Parts: sequence; C-alpha cells; structure tokens
Amino acid sequence: PGSKAPEEVADVVVEGLRDERFLILPHPEVAEFFRRKADDYDRWLRGMRRWQAQIDELRG
Repeated sequence: PGSKAPEEVADVVVEGLRDERFLILPHPEVAEFFRRKADDYDRWLRGMRRWQAQIDELRG
C-alpha cells in the first residue's frame, strides 16, 4: 500500500467510527496481512523478511 494523505486517513477513521468498527485500517490490504499472519505465522514472517529485503535493496 502506498502512503495516504492525512485527510484520507481521517476520512477512513471517521467512516470506521461511524460504522462502529473495532479495527480501523488505512488500507484494505492491511486486513489481509492480519489474516495471513494469523493463519500461518511462520509463512507470514518469511514473507515479511522477503519484503524487507526488497526494501533494503531499493534503498541501497
């Protein structure tokens, strides 16, 4: 997920409060990250390590 402007995050939070949601996330993809983490923690860790390696490589 890319960065969101503060105003966009505020809109998501207000909507979540209006809907009385327990977990308010800035990106729908983050909910999938939570599900995958709960389903298979070791697999999730491997994926996060790969993702971090890609970020580190891009940063040089």
